[in-house]
Amino acid sequence: MHNATKYGVLLAVLAMFAVPGTGMTQPATGKVSVDLRGGVAIPAGNMATITEVGGVAGASAMWNFTPNWAIRADFDYMALNKGEDSFGVLLSPPMDLMFFGGSFEVNFNSPRLQTMPFTFMLNVGAGAMKMTVDDTYDATHSANVFDHTYPAFQGGMKIGYQVKPWINIFVNGTAYFILMDSADTPPAFGFDFNNGWVIPVTAGVRLTFLR
Repeated sequence: MHNATKYGVLLAVLAMFAVPGTGMTQPATGKVSVDLRGGVAIPAGNMATITEVGGVAGASAMWNFTPNWAIRADFDYMALNKGEDSFGVLLSPPMDLMFFGGSFEVNFNSPRLQTMPFTFMLNVGAGAMKMTVDDTYDATHSANVFDHTYPAFQGGMKIGYQVKPWINIFVNGTAYFILMDSADTPPAFGFDFNNGWVIPVTAGVRLTFLR
């Protein structure tokens, strides 16, 4: 199946499950919230060939314009470690990635028989991914010319625990799909490719400013 078709089917399924139910307790409309998170950034696809797992720190700001839906502004900083083969040969310099963008978040209705205050959320969005070689790398190496910004798409899921009405602790997984220019990649990576995946897995806290 073509990638565009697969993404369209996925979004349709998510939208179907996101339809609000009736008779369920929901968060108040109009709340503003902030997420703070940190964890590991896992490269996948072409990025896994050339880089290693690194760290990530991020933040989001949300406005719940209905009980089930929110608009988000998202930021993530990811530092991927240098890639080496089994013989210690350097495949890639360490990379710094910064994502700026936005997304729509779906807050799911609680399961009918749930007795614990768990929360379930999905988000889908897009933005810009700035990719640069870390400045600790050899300044004379040709890879240091790599400093580009590309369009990126994101999709994530989150499971949280509502400690109090204004505080939620959570674990979160996000997939970033980066549309790169294959003409830019050979100096830094040794071969050309036109896309990359990075998957941050984080834990964090959501603070909600109640009306």
